[in-house]
Amino acid sequence: MRAFARPMSGFLRMNKAFVAETAMPQPVFDVLTYPRNLESTGLSRQQAEAIARGMTLMVTQQVESLVTKEHFDLTLAYVDQRFQQVDQRFDQIDNRFEQVNRRFEHVDGRLDRVEDRLSRVEKSLSGHTILLSIITFAVVTPLLQSLVTH
Repeated sequence: MRAFARPMSGFLRMNKAFVAETAMPQPVFDVLTYPRNLESTGLSRQQAEAIARGMTLMVTQQVESLVTKEHFDLTLAYVDQRFQQVDQRFDQIDNRFEQVNRRFEHVDGRLDRVEDRLSRVEKSLSGHTILLSIITFAVVTPLLQSLVTH
């Protein structure tokens, strides 16, 4: 049974239950009546049979690529279902990114607090450096003066 022909063959292999449920009816082509009808229009029996064989071959090949509305609707429903599954997966991924973003926001807040503390420490160190310079100048200058005068 090849209801969808080549383009859908992978789909059909994966969904055998789907194919069994939706077997497409085969069109009727009467290979006996057709040549007789051709003969009645004036063609020879050989010509009528050759045309009938050609038509039979053509119809057989074309039937393999036909899709009924029911098949199309079912396939479309299947594709819609797959898109919904993909959408759900993207929603899960979006939720995960939101969680990661919240964690980064938390880390950013902590880094901001660390920056504030480092800024205060820098200011404190600057003050200490100034005080240490004053103390050094106040202690070393008299010491140097006493060494130079002796």
